[in-house]
Amino acid sequence: MSSLSQRPTLVFNYDISCPFAYIASTRVQSLASRTNANLVYRPVLLGAIYRATAAPQGAGGSASDVFNPTKKAVGEASMARTLKRYKIRYNPPPQHPRKSVNALRLLYCVPDGEERRKLTEKLFEAYWVTRRDVTNAEILLEIARESGIVSATRLNVESFQNPSARKELETATGEVISRGAFGVPGFWIPDAKYTDFNGEEKVGRFFWGQDRMHFVEATLVSLSNNHHWTSVSNLRALMPRCIPHSKAPAKTKLQFWYDFSSPWAFLGYTQLARLQRQFGPSLEIEMKPFLLGILFREIGAPNLPGSAISPTKAIWSRQDHADWTAWWNAVNVQEGKNDNGIEFHWADVFPIRTPTVLRVAIVEPKTVGLLYSACWEHNVNVADEAVLEEVLKKGGYNGADLIVKSNAPAIKARLRELTAEAQSLGICGVPTYRILREDGNGSWKHIGGLVWGQDETNVVEDVIAGWDPERSDDVAEPKKGVDLTARL
Repeated sequence: MSSLSQRPTLVFNYDISCPFAYIASTRVQSLASRTNANLVYRPVLLGAIYRATAAPQGAGGSASDVFNPTKKAVGEASMARTLKRYKIRYNPPPQHPRKSVNALRLLYCVPDGEERRKLTEKLFEAYWVTRRDVTNAEILLEIARESGIVSATRLNVESFQNPSARKELETATGEVISRGAFGVPGFWIPDAKYTDFNGEEKVGRFFWGQDRMHFVEATLVSLSNNHHWTSVSNLRALMPRCIPHSKAPAKTKLQFWYDFSSPWAFLGYTQLARLQRQFGPSLEIEMKPFLLGILFREIGAPNLPGSAISPTKAIWSRQDHADWTAWWNAVNVQEGKNDNGIEFHWADVFPIRTPTVLRVAIVEPKTVGLLYSACWEHNVNVADEAVLEEVLKKGGYNGADLIVKSNAPAIKARLRELTAEAQSLGICGVPTYRILREDGNGSWKHIGGLVWGQDETNVVEDVIAGWDPERSDDVAEPKKGVDLTARL
């Protein structure tokens, strides 16, 4: 076994008032154990992060308060599904968000390691399960005593004004802001080397979100193997699954709702061929193009979602997209290069006007891959019909004929119908996945709810394989057989 000095360091940043940090807190200890990482619990003040990054938030201080009703509904359903997948107890307080500054200062009154871990877990439980008033000093001290930590005997009401604890909380919050944080949970790996989305070589990786913990795990494992994710065996298995196999229990249909205008939908599209190979003929993939801009207008979302987030989050989003591109390329290499590698290029002309492109895809669905590549790999302005015609011609199609057909009233009506259908289904963005299962009578039943985002393909795989959010008791975890000892 490696000595402590040889172990990689993983810094976990959190505020007990964040439900996603709570979810991460239930998983981070096992992740550190699997990767032999030295786990550092370093709480930070979420409100101060919001203020420093000018993050949009509601009057009550919750970031989700600014979401339109459709996006909020999709987010709440996703949250419930995540809690179900990890079997996490959840009973949120009606007075959320509650001020957590005293609880966070108390954590810096105890040493990092087992004592801070135990107290952290008790405080998260108090906030998100038992609904205790974490703004009350006496209750906080009571929670500390119940945690069984030795330091509890030295804690008192004066601890909340401890100069050292106050300073440490401020320092930790400043550190995480300087690393690019705009929220919690955050994960900092000081020894990781990487090339950022601008092509700059850097040391020290910051990841955000409990749903990016597979990136954290892969990075920790790859530290002594050229800092490259392909060095981690069975990489895709790090994305937690509830169902260990990829076999649909009955004929299944996967609807892929998309618009060419989204770089995230492009990444989702690149994985459809893999899903088809994975599940074979029992899976039918149905492409569902629609006008995302019209949907945004109808549900009250900004036409450019990126313009409605903080500048810090916008930078992170660019890096996150680069990370996902690298991730899927590494998976493709590991699994035999069955698909072309992703050569992503941010479009110079953005947003991309896509009505004609979408209608061409309706007329000839086989052009979708060619059109996506033109938009997001070759930086082609497909909104220009002359350019679009040339792209189709080079791809072996009669571009002029397809464009003429795409302008037919019936095709235009079909695109409007699909856009209206997307709104009626409660879709808030792309890519969105809907899974339907054929019953014994030949009818299709929608299962698993709406799955929004290409970053939830593991959820899509589980639902196709038979996981039922309403009935299944399986717990999401990395697949067995993953080699996590390569650097030990």
